[in-house]
Amino acid sequence: MRVRGRASHRFVLVAIFVFLLPRLTSGQTNPSPNCNLIASPPPLATFGGPATAAPGHTELGLGVGLYAELVPSPCGHGGGTDWFARWRRGVSSRIDLGFDVLADNQSDGSFGATAKVAMRYQVNPGFRLEGGLGAADEGDGRSLNADLAAVIGTRNLDKTWNYYTSFRLAASRGCANLFCAGWLGSAGSGPPPGALLPLGVIGSRARISDNASFIMETGLGGIFSREHPASGVFLHFSFGVLFDVGKSRK
Repeated sequence: MRVRGRASHRFVLVAIFVFLLPRLTSGQTNPSPNCNLIASPPPLATFGGPATAAPGHTELGLGVGLYAELVPSPCGHGGGTDWFARWRRGVSSRIDLGFDVLADNQSDGSFGATAKVAMRYQVNPGFRLEGGLGAADEGDGRSLNADLAAVIGTRNLDKTWNYYTSFRLAASRGCANLFCAGWLGSAGSGPPPGALLPLGVIGSRARISDNASFIMETGLGGIFSREHPASGVFLHFSFGVLFDVGKSRK
């Protein structure tokens, strides 16, 4: 009887173990990564050196660029072509306000757009801080985004060429609909993966005339997303023209 009792106890323990094992390990299985293109960050182009628009002046920028998102397996790489526009208005000797708009033709054939409102603060003639808040619509997903940046560079007004570098930290959050409002329901196949992008940029500014300059810059950064299996690489290149429009004469 004792032998039978012990055998029955062992059978019960084995049955419980077999029953619980799949349930204990199911939570330990890594979910499949979200291999969609990351939620769009705000426009990332520095597009000029550390100066801000002078009081009463307007800065207008038009540019085109390329970018690439290199992410680890099993996800595939992505990227696209950008068309960029900028408007800034000087409100004081150190501060300007405005917005950037970017249209994005993505490598997967989709079309997206992102825009941000931004403020720039000139700490001294060779150093500027800036930040922005924005939103994006990639067609198959939406996002809210933000960025902070520090820009340093030369300001030799008597020289044709000036140079600058910047470090930018951008973040994006994927949403099922515009403004991430749950009560609006879901659009598309679901939100794209949110990401954090640190980006370093080097660029040059060549004076064309007293109120126009040619801009060219390139950037290298990282892609960090909880929905990707590992970090990726972000590459950026852009060029265009920057105009300074002074006060109108009455």
